[in-house]
Amino acid sequence: MKVKTMIAAGVAAFVWHAPASAQGSIDERLANMERRVKYLEERVADQDKVIVEKDREISKLSKQGEKQENSWFNAVEIAGVVEVETAVADPYEGDKETDATVATVELGIAARIHDWVGADLVLLHEEDEDQDIAVNVATLTFGQADGPFSLTAGRQYVPFGVFESNSLSDPLTLELGETQETALRVGLSSEGLSGSVFGFNGDNDKNGRNRIAGYGAAIGYAMEREDFAFGTNLSYINDIGDSDSLQDAIAGTLGGNDVTDHVPGWAAGGMLRYGDASLIVEYLASLERFQVGEVAFAGHGAKPSSWMIEGAYGFGLAGKDATIAASYQGTREALALELPRKRVSISFLVAVLEQVALGLEWARDHDYGVADGGSGREADTLTARLAAEF
Repeated sequence: MKVKTMIAAGVAAFVWHAPASAQGSIDERLANMERRVKYLEERVADQDKVIVEKDREISKLSKQGEKQENSWFNAVEIAGVVEVETAVADPYEGDKETDATVATVELGIAARIHDWVGADLVLLHEEDEDQDIAVNVATLTFGQADGPFSLTAGRQYVPFGVFESNSLSDPLTLELGETQETALRVGLSSEGLSGSVFGFNGDNDKNGRNRIAGYGAAIGYAMEREDFAFGTNLSYINDIGDSDSLQDAIAGTLGGNDVTDHVPGWAAGGMLRYGDASLIVEYLASLERFQVGEVAFAGHGAKPSSWMIEGAYGFGLAGKDATIAASYQGTREALALELPRKRVSISFLVAVLEQVALGLEWARDHDYGVADGGSGREADTLTARLAAEF
């Protein structure tokens, strides 16, 4: 519309200012001007078509960009860790031993399929466990990513115990209580307070009945400020015998997992950090005794428990982040699980490169006494670990 108006104004000005001596008649001049106006109108129409076509192309490219932005690979995160260890061990009995292993190869894949649906997969290989690659975690989670409610279904570690540590070796509380199951877990959280309930079909079949009979619950609170953090957790499980280590012990004794009864367990822990110093404590125990033929200790049914206290301090070393940690741990009536009665350890970790860390640890284990079926001796282990995360 603006182009046509300008053309018409230009024509009017041309006619108004045309000199009387111009060649040709007025009719000829008007005819020439009409032809020019028509030509210009056709040019404008052609340009309009080009603009429309360009708009279509831009829109198409925009949609392709949005499609790529929302494509599956932009909703997937991949992370992993590789840990290589060398160790020198002086066991309770026998000569010193040395070893080098790929202690851990772990690959995690997390996908946000929908605003309300996420999937997690963790593959694990541990050379010490003499296993191929195993599916460690395979879950679907329903709920908004930062929302207060979640429903997680699949193979997972149920929230019984926390097992936080700055040491290289796993805490004895984890060795006793870590429980991996195909479970259904419901979680709620609000302003630092969190809770969950879970159910699963454990490997231990009470009186030979294979059914979903395992369950538990956990509640915790955590807060964090710039130089201060605090957290606490309390959890319960109706059959601590379904923990990974106790399952193996029961199966080794019975030749299977048909138990007389389920043995409940509980765990409590806390963490405190002030500045660069931190303190972690945890206690985990069964609430009842096992049958002698399932898990025994010193001639009676065992009532195993474990605990740990660990202090750590973070500092700078030649421009690198470093941490030193010391722990004091112990167990009771856990000889059947091949766990020490007491452990003292000192660990040192330093980030030699970004996402690459070197760790050293010395640990001394004290075995159960001869009267309890142990050796009563001590064992020392010195471990060096190089770990890379990506």
